[in-house]
Amino acid sequence: MRRFLGLIPIAAILGGCLSAPAPTAGTTSTPRPTATTTASPAPTVVPSATPRACLGEPGTFVVDEYLDDDLPRSIPYRVYLPPCYDETVDGSLPILVMLHGLLKTDQEWQDLGIGVQADRLIASGDAPPFLIVLPWQRRGLEFESALVDHLLPYVEKTYHGAGTRDRRAIGGLSRGGGWALRIGMKHADVFGSIGLHSPAVLSPDMYYVADWIKAMSSDSPRLWIDIGDHDSLRMSVFELRDLLDEAGYVYTWSLDPGDHTPEYWSGNLEAYLRWYTEPWGRRTLPETQTAPGAGSELRGAG
Repeated sequence: MRRFLGLIPIAAILGGCLSAPAPTAGTTSTPRPTATTTASPAPTVVPSATPRACLGEPGTFVVDEYLDDDLPRSIPYRVYLPPCYDETVDGSLPILVMLHGLLKTDQEWQDLGIGVQADRLIASGDAPPFLIVLPWQRRGLEFESALVDHLLPYVEKTYHGAGTRDRRAIGGLSRGGGWALRIGMKHADVFGSIGLHSPAVLSPDMYYVADWIKAMSSDSPRLWIDIGDHDSLRMSVFELRDLLDEAGYVYTWSLDPGDHTPEYWSGNLEAYLRWYTEPWGRRTLPETQTAPGAGSELRGAG
């Protein structure tokens, strides 16, 4: 894949992905296990009730590494466990997979504050408890298959994910957004929602978008695309938008103030998570509250 990087503005991608802010306080992490650890043990306490008292506590990140004899390399990953996880696990937690940008790691979304924002939405009742999976896209690994065929089933089984299309979503920023487009559309039977945040879509994938849409055997996944109005990747994202319009694909589009920077993504995190969790039963946004990305529009609806 790396031989195609000259087809997109690399300086813009690197500029945004190499300047992530320091980790946000609030949601905690556990140390990464050694390479010999294959997985975190499955929880042993599985009550069905949801005591509201625990919602005031932050969620946690489990940091681990997935090993499989069928893979040439391990997959480091993080899993966000929501508040009340031990008391609410019943095998039906929705799963959000979020992919990082070029040259970053599984820590990028945590640094942007995704755990803190998830805590707030869950505690307020605007989103149900859900899992967030943050895999590290490593070189020398066929990432699409490693994620869909290996890591995702393992995480769902270990952390009691729902395991159904309507309760799975995938998204990513920058190059991770390009991966989310490819993986989400090629596996429309696996993911019910796809989020592209300032996506860096390689030119070869642009040629396949129409074919991926035609090949979908199930309903088309929900799709969100946003880009900063000063982002140097915006012209290629406009090209993607035109392809989707030509195919008649229904999606949510948002052109927001900002550039290809961590500040842009962290500032829009609440809007992202509200969109991802909407099919999972969140309440509507109060009329008196304005969220980032509130100017988004639905395109392709006729």
